[in-house]
Amino acid sequence: MQTLDKTQAKFAQLAAHLREVTDIESASSLLHWDQSTYMPAKGATARGRQLATLKQISHEKFTDPKIGELLEDLRFYEQTLPYDSTAASLIRIARRDYDRAARVPATFMSALCRHQADSYEAWATARAANNFAAVEPYLEKTLELSRQYADFFPGYEHIADPLIDRSDYGMKVSLLRPLFAQLRQELVPIVEAITSQPPADDSCLHQDFPESQQLEFTRKVVETHGVRLPTGTARHHPAPVHDQLLHRRRANYHPRL
Repeated sequence: MQTLDKTQAKFAQLAAHLREVTDIESASSLLHWDQSTYMPAKGATARGRQLATLKQISHEKFTDPKIGELLEDLRFYEQTLPYDSTAASLIRIARRDYDRAARVPATFMSALCRHQADSYEAWATARAANNFAAVEPYLEKTLELSRQYADFFPGYEHIADPLIDRSDYGMKVSLLRPLFAQLRQELVPIVEAITSQPPADDSCLHQDFPESQQLEFTRKVVETHGVRLPTGTARHHPAPVHDQLLHRRRANYHPRL
């Protein structure tokens, strides 16, 4: 019983530590959202610095050797649990992500994050002016940083493998090439069939819909699926949804229920 209590205490420590890392990453996501919607362009330099600082803090916190020790101490506990249980999955995926993140210096991740923020602002300006040349240097640096990231994982089959694995665990170029070849074979005829048709009437997508009607329509759709929304005063988004979708740098707004 005492050993089990110690194990559960270590699991609680791990979960609390990971929750703090997630909180920092969530704050970064909020700053990214603000940059892509409402942030004045002149705030880009400061925003890039802020995001870089948070990325370095979260990466250092996640790759703390204490996390590695906790994951190792919990290895036997993980094996006693059902594979798909919440606790076993948390330990397993945290270990996988920790082993990968520990290979990459926090300073590099900070620099990469800063570059991504700068690149976004350059793209937003260049896009309006249809000026590819203005973005080209940022793309070249992105390629350079991507190569540097891949070099932290020697032994890869293809230089893109570590980058793909970062977003889609277990996938690599040798698996994706035949998959995309099959998709191309099936999708090209579909695209050709669609584009050969007369243009669809999309005028309904370019109208102004009152917010109250949007909310009422959303409520009916949600309640159709058996979800009851709380009653009371609605917490409004800072701008009407249609304004957010059509005018705020084409940002995707996904309200959470």
